[in-house]
Amino acid sequence: MPEVTIANIDLSTPRVVVAVDDTVDIRALQQALQAGADIVEVRIDKFSDTTTEVVCEKLQAFQGMPVLATIRYATEEGEWQGNEAERLALFQAILPHVDAIDIEINATEIRDAVIAAAKTAGKTVIASFHNFKATPSLEDLQATAQAGRDAGADIIKVAVFCDTPSDLHTLAQFTLDANDAPVVSIGMGPAGAVSRIFFPALGSCLTYTFLGVPTAPGQLNCDETIGYLNTFYPKR
Repeated sequence: MPEVTIANIDLSTPRVVVAVDDTVDIRALQQALQAGADIVEVRIDKFSDTTTEVVCEKLQAFQGMPVLATIRYATEEGEWQGNEAERLALFQAILPHVDAIDIEINATEIRDAVIAAAKTAGKTVIASFHNFKATPSLEDLQATAQAGRDAGADIIKVAVFCDTPSDLHTLAQFTLDANDAPVVSIGMGPAGAVSRIFFPALGSCLTYTFLGVPTAPGQLNCDETIGYLNTFYPKR
């Protein structure tokens, strides 16, 4: 499997991503990074103002931190209100200010252009898929992941709703089978919380947490997540 990094963070061991918006207390975020969080996911779609000039200005507050930028569209439970041409333009504008971007695998109108721009800028690309209602079949998950790989993503992220142990088993099998490119596998919902701590043992390279308000069902808070990962993956 090729070596993948975000900024200077090696993803060969499990890493903690803290999801934030523009209301985050920067001092609290710095403390979280000092305590063991690794990467900041800046949820630009949740910003109070998503005009390009304002977003680029606000990104200056995260300077010096490993930053993953996400502009999640509404189809996958994001809060982006603009059209896809506007979203593409915003992705292109923020690339000098971030280390990695997350673009949905199913955002076919702009996905390839976003990935191409990120690659030209030397940024890491996560291609993501979210289903907040169910866990698709193993075959569907694998086909979706392959579409992301074919598009040129460095990392495939799959986050699905796990209602039963069977759902969790499907997601676990997907994670175990994904040995040709780094993956992030997250179970949301009542049966999924355990995935955030133990799926890194199966090969999931990132787990997500939050400061303030959770950004997905089943997220553990930042202190809990860092504590668990430091306990179970002491060499990370």
